[in-house]
Amino acid sequence: MLSEREEAAILLSKKDRLDALYSENPWKFFCQQVKTIDESQSISLGNRDRVYLWPKEHKFLKETLNVLQNEPLVGIPKSRRMMISWLLSAYFVWDARYHPNSAIFYMSETEQKSAFAVDKRCKFIEENLRGPEFRLPVKTMKTKTGLVGHMTYPNNSYIWALASGGDALRQYTATKIFLDESEFQDEAPAVVRAALPMVENGAQLILASSSDGPVGVLADLADKCGIRSYKDVKGLVA
Repeated sequence: MLSEREEAAILLSKKDRLDALYSENPWKFFCQQVKTIDESQSISLGNRDRVYLWPKEHKFLKETLNVLQNEPLVGIPKSRRMMISWLLSAYFVWDARYHPNSAIFYMSETEQKSAFAVDKRCKFIEENLRGPEFRLPVKTMKTKTGLVGHMTYPNNSYIWALASGGDALRQYTATKIFLDESEFQDEAPAVVRAALPMVENGAQLILASSSDGPVGVLADLADKCGIRSYKDVKGLVA
């Protein structure tokens, strides 16, 4: 019979092996550890807390993750129910956990909208990993409205919610920059211009938006790829 110390050592060894695996395979980390919330789901359907395991059956999420891992400039024209905001939030949590000194900026039209994603997506993911032993103690700072807008990990990585603006990134060096709903950000072109020098030095710039188009910084990129209307995205994820 194993002693408590021996059992603890075995569990710690197993956790270390899984952490090493997760650091190389974010999809496995998502599928085995990440939970999501479906705020639109009626509680009358049985899941009263609306919390679900990671939707590993959605192949387009895995394909999009592969792009995120391999491209410095990523544009994602999305439609509703694609769970792209959850994918990006999980991706940022994974990056912050397993890559020290990562500076991740989540930018939306307002700080309130960005902080909602950091609080209700990133923070929720970290605090509700399926294995409690994997949860890390993060330091948080709240915005004036009470939402968590800044998460700092023990390895000095952080996720920061910012309002979109050409000058928002001027004094910072970013590892990843995400413009959520970029087509609704008047400052999106200025943010892209400010971010491109960082991309040239190794940062990643990600744009995602739902829109009927066809005008916008992401719409221009999508047009060059043959997507003339955001309604065309439905055919890509069917």
